[in-house]
Amino acid sequence: MNSQLKNYLKEWIEWIENERRLSKQTVKAYNTDLKFFLDHQRRYKSKLIDVTDLEKLDQSDLTSWFYDRISNGVSHRSNARSLSSIKSFLNFLIKKEVIKFSFFTRIKGPKFDDTLPRPLSKNQVKNILKNIALNKMKWIGMRDLSIILLMWGYGLRISEVINLKLSDLQSNDLHIFGKGKKTRLIPIADEVIKFLKQMIKNCPFEFNENNYIFLGKRGKKIKAEIIQKEIRKIRNSLMLPENTTPHSLRHTFATELLENMVDLRVIQEVLGHSSLSTTQKYTKVSSHRLKEILSKNHPRA
Repeated sequence: MNSQLKNYLKEWIEWIENERRLSKQTVKAYNTDLKFFLDHQRRYKSKLIDVTDLEKLDQSDLTSWFYDRISNGVSHRSNARSLSSIKSFLNFLIKKEVIKFSFFTRIKGPKFDDTLPRPLSKNQVKNILKNIALNKMKWIGMRDLSIILLMWGYGLRISEVINLKLSDLQSNDLHIFGKGKKTRLIPIADEVIKFLKQMIKNCPFEFNENNYIFLGKRGKKIKAEIIQKEIRKIRNSLMLPENTTPHSLRHTFATELLENMVDLRVIQEVLGHSSLSTTQKYTKVSSHRLKEILSKNHPRA
């Protein structure tokens, strides 16, 4: 690409990083996608690509690019993300009035069915807990460990965890405000209750019953992004699957209940699902595990 296009690429990277506030991983992926696309166009057109070439992109350019990627085994989901990267850059150029129009910006990317993350193994969860325990700041370590315990050990959503107040900690129960303003009581083990109270005691900020339990370093309610960032850091450190998110912990909890033959309606109640069909989708058991359970419990086993 020529120097002018390089400058626009640099400006776009700064824009998606500072204005759109995309994560470092996403910015890196977008940057790589666009460079690969421009390199493909250079080879496809046998010329150095400039801004005017981007305005002239047509269906044949899109087809050749997709064909090249699919031939190299690139997944449809990765292709969809790459298309989003290119559209973002072209829309940026249109916004800056560098180009007037682009055929690519009118293309709609494919929609994918929402898929649940795979449940984590006991060893993976154990390593996550160990990793958090290494936090040098005692209160922060206890806070993060408490959050993980509530998502993994009791199936709480990330939003439900961060919205917990001191008044929701009732003897051995947690008063949970879930989706659709629905509430539920979840019995909590004595050890976890004690740990939560100890975490609150070690917190450098004063509490009253209307205070949120989980606070950030400035004393305000912790943001979901902080927890997501921590899980990303742990995921990279422990080389966990790419789709490991805070939600993986909730899914692991639900899967373990089902694998231990807990009634589906009990799981529905604990998870706070309004529909049983959501729970059924949520708690898929591997065929290997199902075979193991049937072999063990079948009357003729």
